[in-house]
Amino acid sequence: MTTKDSIPLGYIELYNGTKPIHPMNDIFLNYTFENEAYWEILRLVVNLIIESYRERKPDARLNPIEGSIKVRTQFQYHLNVRNKTKIQDIKMTTDDDEAIYIEFQNRAKTNVPLEIRSTEYFGLGIGHSGGKLANQIWLLAEDASPVLHDQTFTRYILKDEIAGYDHPAASGIMYASLSRLSRESSPVGELALFLLGQVSEPKSKIVKAVAQAFNESFNTFKTDKEVVSMMSIAERYWFDGLFEGEAKGKAEGKAEGKAEGKSELLHKMLELKESGLSLEEIIQAVEQQLAKEQS
Repeated sequence: MTTKDSIPLGYIELYNGTKPIHPMNDIFLNYTFENEAYWEILRLVVNLIIESYRERKPDARLNPIEGSIKVRTQFQYHLNVRNKTKIQDIKMTTDDDEAIYIEFQNRAKTNVPLEIRSTEYFGLGIGHSGGKLANQIWLLAEDASPVLHDQTFTRYILKDEIAGYDHPAASGIMYASLSRLSRESSPVGELALFLLGQVSEPKSKIVKAVAQAFNESFNTFKTDKEVVSMMSIAERYWFDGLFEGEAKGKAEGKAEGKAEGKSELLHKMLELKESGLSLEEIIQAVEQQLAKEQS
């Protein structure tokens, strides 16, 4: 299911036109779960995924999230051009300081391959965990063969190659295929359908709560002045084809394509500077687009 085929939550009026917002829009998700009012909805989503995984692997060293939680997202990263340290989209921390990182991934193919980016994030998470669990859950809108191998779930943990013993540090990376889950007649199947934009009015009581929270958050999101300003600048770059030449050059490996992209980038930056945008706004737009291409 591609984004263009999915049902949007609604539309946001930007300075340069109208943009549909789908359930797995990264800025929207960061905005939503930045709000403590929706932390329990995030827990609900995560636990549905974990419970579905445990049905397949009852002895998994991964349990539903219990107790009090805290959530932080990278929404402030999007807003603050001076913040140069990119963090993962969403981090949930339990009351015993264990962490679970949640990534809503729209595309299987990205500039930095998913299997490389997720491993880098996994290493960073463990490095900052202080010996506590630092699990990863990647919810994939498109199946990524290098990590899924035609399965609904895969989960990678450190393991002894000779005897098969699990490493004492039980952190792992889970990948979940939303397209495969969406075929199941269950709450988690309906959750996958909702996230993919294939249903807008779920029947399951649990998923109804998720949909209601998303719709409530969207009603605030679409009128938030900071959101409108930020997304307007980013969309202006995208629709003007600012990165098309460089992307073509990377894809085809042609020097002229790269040069064309860089030249177009410089000309567009000059045009926007002359139109009155500040240097910070221009830099922010470039950083946001590059981050968007990697998500």
